[in-house]
Amino acid sequence: MNALEFQQKLVDLTNGMKAKGLRVSGCDADEISGIEKKYGALPNLYKIFLSLVGSEAGDFKVGTDILAKDLGDINECTLELMEENGVSPPENLFAFLLHQGYSALFFVDRYADDPDVFCYTEGEAIKKTEYKFSSYIGDEIDIYAKRQ
Repeated sequence: MNALEFQQKLVDLTNGMKAKGLRVSGCDADEISGIEKKYGALPNLYKIFLSLVGSEAGDFKVGTDILAKDLGDINECTLELMEENGVSPPENLFAFLLHQGYSALFFVDRYADDPDVFCYTEGEAIKKTEYKFSSYIGDEIDIYAKRQ
């Protein structure tokens, strides 16, 4: 998915949630810059995601940490899970999602516009998923839309 298609998919998601009266907001440029100062370079499509739903995401991905305010916990918990289970974290790991404290999604190629997504679930090996970042979020948006 290219950047414009991805951005439009996110805009459609946010418009739908706002129409239901849910709070949705993105990070501003200064917040995204601060995240990059703390964690290093971030992929372009992830920055688009942050700019549209990084602060508040309505009821999208309820029960799963995906917001900018949670990135410290997401990355710290992901590294702790790996270390506790004898798994060596990949170089340049950046975890963008943590589900229920035991399963994380991350990417390692911070300079790709749309990086491959990897999964780590407690007690298992790291797995490369079939997804690029945009296709993962796109599929999650499709699942969300079907439940509405």
